[in-house]
Formats: sequence, structure tokens, C-alpha cells
Amino acid sequence: MDFTTEFLVSFVTFSLLFISSRARRSTDNSIELGSSIVAGTNSSWRSPSGDFAFGFYHPLGSAHYLVGIWFDKIPQRTLVWSANRDDPAQIGSTINLTMSGQLVLHHANNTSFLIYNEFDSPTDTILPGQTLDMGQMLFSNANGTIDYSTGQYKLEVQKFDGNIVISAFRFEDPGYWYTSTAQNTSVRLVFNNITAFLYVVNGTHNIFNMTKEMQNPVENYYHRAILNDHGNFQQLIYLKESGNHQWAVIWEAITQPCTVNAICGVYGFCTSPDNSTVNCSCLPGYTPFDASAPSKGCYPRVGMDFCATNSSASVVDIQDADIPNYEFFDLQRIDSSDLDSCRKEVMDDCFCMAGVLIDSVCYKKRTPLLNARISIPATSNRVALIKVLQNQTHEDDENDSPSKIVLIVSLSACSLLAVVFAAIAIYHHPTFCNLMQKEAPPKPKPVDINLKAFSFQELREATDGFKNKLGHGAFGTVYMVAEGGEEMILVDWVLYWAKEGNLRVIVSHDLEVVNDFKRFERMAMVGLWCLSPNPTLRPSIAKVIHVLEGNTEVGVPPLFDGQM
Repeated sequence: MDFTTEFLVSFVTFSLLFISSRARRSTDNSIELGSSIVAGTNSSWRSPSGDFAFGFYHPLGSAHYLVGIWFDKIPQRTLVWSANRDDPAQIGSTINLTMSGQLVLHHANNTSFLIYNEFDSPTDTILPGQTLDMGQMLFSNANGTIDYSTGQYKLEVQKFDGNIVISAFRFEDPGYWYTSTAQNTSVRLVFNNITAFLYVVNGTHNIFNMTKEMQNPVENYYHRAILNDHGNFQQLIYLKESGNHQWAVIWEAITQPCTVNAICGVYGFCTSPDNSTVNCSCLPGYTPFDASAPSKGCYPRVGMDFCATNSSASVVDIQDADIPNYEFFDLQRIDSSDLDSCRKEVMDDCFCMAGVLIDSVCYKKRTPLLNARISIPATSNRVALIKVLQNQTHEDDENDSPSKIVLIVSLSACSLLAVVFAAIAIYHHPTFCNLMQKEAPPKPKPVDINLKAFSFQELREATDGFKNKLGHGAFGTVYMVAEGGEEMILVDWVLYWAKEGNLRVIVSHDLEVVNDFKRFERMAMVGLWCLSPNPTLRPSIAKVIHVLEGNTEVGVPPLFDGQM
């Protein structure tokens, strides 16, 4: 019996009659219409076999509850699906099976949503009998059995070409593992219910095998496949017979865990002596954002401006290490190099933050540094060269040092340009031009998403010359506009029209700009990418030039939707 049937059979006599032709009926587990489960009462609805349960899953040590399905006969009560991983419920929330046969989650704060529609969307796990079709995805959780919210890794059966790719989707990552099944149609990832093998088919033809061997008899084990929080897609089994058992890995996509992209964050350094556990630390000269969670990445201990007049740098060598070479991460490739010449190249270029010597090729790296790792044998016989400041200024003098000032200016320039662009766009838009005499702004209509119109002069006055800064938001500096007790985020107005794919509305009144709209659009998109909260997404100068010259097309940054 497949997973969907196993769980949904409990409701077949009420609301899911359409699967009755392939489901076993059970009177022992029947649930009456109008039944409910309350978070915090430790109640659940069990499947006919008792292997699975549905209800409020309560992660250990958490005050939140997930509407989920889990293995119910094993001590770990392993979660396999959740409807609200990013919107956990509080104690007192309820799951109701309505009189019309719908499953509804009612939060304790009186909000609610329909659960049934979520069953066709797996989270991080698939079970025997399930498939992933083209366009479907799995998303890892954030932190093992502690934080089940959406993490940073994605497995996708790509709709446009049929390739199955695992990527660190919150970064500019094309993927670090794939099945090479591109240029196929009707591609599906199958978890066979009889053999418990994982494989990929093109229609009815097997085109990629994952599982190589299986413990028999198959029915003596529980089976699952998961994209875990370390970015690895694994198939696991659990012996059903009583005893102190654990989930055992029988197949995995990644055999060297440090080859997973962004595993230790920006400026992080991954090591794995046994190619099993992952150890995250920081590169020399950097310190962790969160000492209790080193995988979140690191930041420079002091402002690193190697082009400053009085700066003095040195290079730290790390044997058998690499910083993988992706597009726009390399400043320069120098052939016929040795360790001394590569070290000199890194030292002599003040824009260079690091280098890697592979065979006789020296790769000079730009900031930010990502995917630094020691992973044997993948990084064997390579040397990473990390540039650090030789003499750091005293903490008391940091804020006034030329190095610090140059760093702040360099990090702020792109954001400032985009904010200025947004302000100019607002200033020239007809809606705002009509308000230059400080007339009362019109009352927004419901479709106006509650955006209030201000003139540039009003914005300047209300922010005290753009001094009332709330902080640095997702895409730029955020100012508070004090008028009638309301607040306004300046940049989001431009972002809204970018998301709608209708930047033209901003300049529709300006015939000169409309006639050269493509160039205007490229400039706008460069500004949005510059303001990305993820430093690895911010474009290099080379890429900016390519975009502005029209040689490279870009769209709205991938984190844009999450910010709106």
C-alpha cells in the first residue's frame, strides 16, 4: 500500500471517495465528520496499519506544533510531511474534519487554511509509492530535528529539461549534484512501492538508477528518502522488529559532504575528516555570525581594505583546500604558476581576497568567498591562499580608520545608487509630480496595495533630508516617513513594479526614456541585484558591465518574492 493510500484511507468513507477503488477500508480507524484534534493534547489519527499518524507534531524542545504525518511505531516518531512548516501552530490550535469532508487548520489566533490541498506537495521526504514529476521539488528543513522550517537546499525535477538538480537555492547556485537526464520529457523520480528502489524514468524507460541494492525482505523495513538539512539526498531504512534500531543510509547522492555548496555559509570553511560529519569554521581573519550555529557563515573581524595606503597583508596557506571556481567568482586565471608565484599574485592585487593553486594554474578570487573546503579526495593536492591583514588597528580606532571608511563606502555605494534611482523615479512619476505643491495625497484604492503617494520634496522633509534611517532592509536603506503616523518604505515602490514585470509604468510619461526602455530596465535590475541581502548574489563589476551593455540578461533577484 502506498503512502497516500495508507494515510488517506482513514478518511475514505467521508471525504476522499475518489481513492476508494485502490484503498482498503477500515472501520477500526474511521473518523467521524466534525472530529477535531487540539494542539497540546497529544491526540492523533492513525492509519489502518498503525504505521503512520496524522495530527499535531511537536518537535522536542519547541513551543510550536506542525500539522504533519509521522512514523508512529518507532521511538523517533520521524516526521515525513508537514502542511505548515513555515507557519507553525501554537498550543490550542485545532485540526477540524468539517461536515463537508475538508481538513482545516484553525490557528489559535483565529486564522485558518485548508489542509487537504497540501497533500500533493511533499516537504523534504518521499515514501514508497510516491513520485516526483517534472516541476515538483523537495526542500530541506533548516536544522535537523530542531527547526523544520524551509532550509536552503532544493531538489527539483526541472520542468524545462527533465534534469534532476540539487542546489543551494538561496544562493546564486546552478547546482552541485544532478542526474544528467536533461533533454528528456515525461521525467519522473520514482520510489517503487514493491522493490523500494529509487530511479528516474522517461515515460516508461528507466534512465537513471539511484538505489543499487536493498535489504530483503523489503516489507520488514520502513523506507524513506529525504533531502536533509546538509543538502544531501539520502535513502534510509529502519528495521520494523522490536529493538533499539536507527535509520540506516543505503544510498546517498553526496559522498563528500563538504562538496555541498554553501554548507558553511559565506566566508565559512568546511572540513570533514571522515566524509561523514561536517565541521564548519571560519577562514583565517573571519569570525562566525553565530558561534552556536557556525553553518550560518562568517564576517571579517575588521574592515579589510587591502588597497588602503597603510594596509599590510599576509597570506595564509591551507593545504588540500579549494574554493570552487564558479562564474564571476574568479578575478583572474594565471597559467604556468607555482606556489610562490601564485602567492605573489594574490599579495600584489589589492582587490584579490584569496587564491587557489590547482596543478600549475593560479585562480585569484574576489569577495565574498563561498564554498571554501577541505574534502578529500576532491580537493587533494590543491592549496588555498587566504589574504589577511597583518597589522589590525585597535578596536577604539576602527570607526575612524581609512580602511573602515573605504569598506563602508564600497559596501554602501551600490545601495545608495539604487535608492537614488528609486527617489528619482518617484520624483518623475506623474502621481508624485502632482503633489509637488504639497496637496493632500489621494486616498488609495484597494487595488493600490495601500501604497501612499508622496512628492520628492515631502519625502525629503519627512525624513529630515533622508536622515531618519530605520536600518538596512532587505534591498536597501529603509527610511521612515513621518506623516499622519504612517510609515513608508521608499525602495519597495520600485520593487513592486519589478515583481509585476511592469517597470514601464514608472516612466510611461517620459517619451525619451520609453524610447530607450530596455536600457532603463537594465539599470533598474542592476540596482535591485546590488541591493540583494545575500552578498553572494550581488554582481561583480564585470557582470554589471555585461548587463549594462546588454550582453547578459537578468531578472528580479531570486530572494525578491520572499521579501515582498
